[in-house]
Amino acid sequence: MNDDRDLIAAAVARPAAFAEVYRTYRQPVYRYLRSLVGTDDEAADLAATTFERALRSLGSYRASGSAVGWLLRIARNAAIDAARRGRPSLSLDDPGARRLAAADPPLEEGLVAGERLLELQQLVRELPDATRNAIALRYGAGLSAREIGAVLNKSEAAAQKLITRGLAALKEAHRAQG
Repeated sequence: MNDDRDLIAAAVARPAAFAEVYRTYRQPVYRYLRSLVGTDDEAADLAATTFERALRSLGSYRASGSAVGWLLRIARNAAIDAARRGRPSLSLDDPGARRLAAADPPLEEGLVAGERLLELQQLVRELPDATRNAIALRYGAGLSAREIGAVLNKSEAAAQKLITRGLAALKEAHRAQG
């Protein structure tokens, strides 16, 4: 099955085939959610919720859209639902702390790297929602502009423009900070 839509079609016909959908898309879904939430555990919980919801709603999948776009829309909605229930949202919390501890750099280098990471996280949090989501989908889930457009219900050009403008805004804000 070359086409991701074939995977979903197979799962619709035979729900046991959903295991292949899970194996194929668990990493992009997890990475996207990890870029939105504060911890690995929270991202894993939301990924499980995403696939559970996807399995229950296989009948609503439209073959005109990509499977990854459909799954990431479900993931985005799961993250929004979790945030509404009081979980932290869009924290991009400290992915560098583990790398800093593992590499054990000199204290001064670690502090500077940690400060830069915190500054970047704050700048990303200040982006408009659509831009922040586009950047999370691009760099968290590794999606193309076309796939991002499908997830956000925008054209490929609009998705690319969100990413480009978001990166430009981050660069400008970084320059303004010194």
